[in-house]
Amino acid sequence: MKKLKPIYFLFLLVLAGCTKDFEKINTNPNESETLTGPGLLLPNLLRGSINYSFNTSYQRGVIAGDLIYSDFGSNYNNWVRADAPGYFLWSNYDYIRELNEIIHIAEENELNNFKGVALVIRSWLFQNLTDLYGPIPFREAASAKLQHIYSPKYEQQQAVYQGLLQDLEEASTLLGSTNENVLGDILFNGNIDRWKKFATGLTIRLLIRQSKKADPTAALTNIINNPTKYPLFTSHADQAALQYIADTWGNAMPLYPRSNSDYATSTRVSKNLIDNLKQLNDPRLPVYALPTQTSSDASSDPADYEYEGAVNAMGPLINPANYSAPGMLWAPLQYSSLASMNAAQALIVTYSEVQFNLAEAAEKGYIPGGSNAAETYYLNGIKDQFEYYAGRIGNMYENSFLHLRGADVIPDNSYYTQANVVYTGTQEEKLTKIARQKWLSLYFVGYEAWSEWRRTGFPEIVVGTQGPGYIARRVMYPADEMRINEDNYSQAVQWLGADDLKTKVWWDQ
Repeated sequence: MKKLKPIYFLFLLVLAGCTKDFEKINTNPNESETLTGPGLLLPNLLRGSINYSFNTSYQRGVIAGDLIYSDFGSNYNNWVRADAPGYFLWSNYDYIRELNEIIHIAEENELNNFKGVALVIRSWLFQNLTDLYGPIPFREAASAKLQHIYSPKYEQQQAVYQGLLQDLEEASTLLGSTNENVLGDILFNGNIDRWKKFATGLTIRLLIRQSKKADPTAALTNIINNPTKYPLFTSHADQAALQYIADTWGNAMPLYPRSNSDYATSTRVSKNLIDNLKQLNDPRLPVYALPTQTSSDASSDPADYEYEGAVNAMGPLINPANYSAPGMLWAPLQYSSLASMNAAQALIVTYSEVQFNLAEAAEKGYIPGGSNAAETYYLNGIKDQFEYYAGRIGNMYENSFLHLRGADVIPDNSYYTQANVVYTGTQEEKLTKIARQKWLSLYFVGYEAWSEWRRTGFPEIVVGTQGPGYIARRVMYPADEMRINEDNYSQAVQWLGADDLKTKVWWDQ
């Protein structure tokens, strides 16, 4: 038998030592099962999903809700199936896949705050999807990696809503039950109380939206009676809104680096919005809209400026200079040197929306207090809107051609005593006033203004002559679902009756 040479003997000793400690040596201390893992996923997930919502709000949401005019977006000819993955939030499933990963990691490591945060943001993404499409892949969605499900089943919208309410209830219980810092939280900077408020606000949105189909009285009363578990936003200061940063375009308001072609030729404020603001003598008018270029070119006095909106689906504008573009907060850099990287925020669930939902709930008797409580919530929602936009405007435009100051956005008391604002009249008239103010407050809040129009019927929307003669009630599923998830897609269509724009979702029937 040959003796091992010293160098070979040394090699075997090293190999034995490596084998003994192989698992320890090859375990990455920074992998996602450690505390920092979910935090590594969170920033890009939050930024990407919220910006996606913001961009589609601009491209489709506020157009469908009749707040913004666009010839490209308002005639429904381009709401074709091929567009759906990009334009109508189906790509939310990419973010839901990452959130499922965070939830999995959090459960393995008992990181309840991370799981609670992931449940809240995932519920918001699912809520947007089901409100657009109706039945959607839900519990089996985005589960190829974790559960090896490649053709997820669809679930009816009432089941999705029930599941989302369960998830938000779990989130409200989990948040604050452990002590880990939520690293990577670019929305609330790890403030767990604000995440709980987000969960409560989203829960209230869901309960009110389905209120024609499911009585929300018990659930809403439980929320009002348990403010510790279900805290509410106290003002716009703690609402769910992503604050942009004036450093790089990557962290700037998404419209800031866009081409100015939309502003120059095709995107304008809707006639319905302008008319409602004028009717109320509402000081948000110069915030939501710019004066027509024709009037601002003719005079340097803001008193001479004119604001005009366009009717959706009316066809291309002959002279865009005669119509108002969206307000300066949302202007791209190429349109004006006064455009800002961070003046506008991405609004998700606002204090005002929650207050208007509670006003409706009190007026309808879902929560205690009746009309007196409803009036308080209603006025809270209106006043905070003015304060919010006054703060966003500040003194940024005081020396511009607008001569607009934040203080100019705060109305005097006469605003609240005019016939279309004062909280008097029949219950139907009061609910219409709530609906109007809520609709006005949902400017650039995803597809929420459109969803509220579908639910309440307010405002009346004029159907332009260049469209199909109706306003869409939902969007169509992506073409890929017909090819790669055919059986489950067919079941969803059977529930709906037809996969078209005129079909109503469950809560809209």
